[in-house]
Amino acid sequence: MNRTIALAAALLLPALSLPLTVAAPSPAAPAPADVASPATFDDASGDVSNTKLDIRSVTVKNTAKKLVVRVTFPGNRRVFDFPTGNVSVFIDTDPARAGAEFGHFMEFWSDYRFAEVSRWREQPTPAWGHDPEGRCVDDAGLVHDKGHHLKWFQYVVQKREGCFTAGAVRVAVSTMNTGDLEPYVEYPRPVMDYLGGKHRWTDWVSQG
Repeated sequence: MNRTIALAAALLLPALSLPLTVAAPSPAAPAPADVASPATFDDASGDVSNTKLDIRSVTVKNTAKKLVVRVTFPGNRRVFDFPTGNVSVFIDTDPARAGAEFGHFMEFWSDYRFAEVSRWREQPTPAWGHDPEGRCVDDAGLVHDKGHHLKWFQYVVQKREGCFTAGAVRVAVSTMNTGDLEPYVEYPRPVMDYLGGKHRWTDWVSQG
């Protein structure tokens, strides 16, 4: 997996789920799995005023070796017609703990990070840090549609003891569009979109 990615260079080069009331045993009980892997979750089309980062669907592929989350968008006719803003993919691995444990964080025209999460916020740690480069950094990364038309981004993290481990998982996805580059414009308020709703989880997806 590539090291820290400067997205500008990378692009130019090539539920509400039902509330869970779970006692906290030690060790934590395995998460209940509602759907088999891979699983696709659709979002409403055109539910945001600017459609570049309008989430259309999210597909979760959860295997014994890695977790892959693909986020699709409407796509643009012009090559490299990317906005400014970000995509966040939150990952829940533990039903006994509220909120996400990990997340992918991608800033357009800037960088990408995988990190631990607490209270829906990125928490820098030495293992996933970049200055200096942590021991887990190479386990996570992203790929995108090769036509550079903003059709999809795919976020990948390898499963490895001491870095990222998980059985069943569920995800919550959000996008923030802060402006555009051609022509340059900065929106007075960011345009937000969420898969289903803010902090709304998919079903649990079993490891297959």
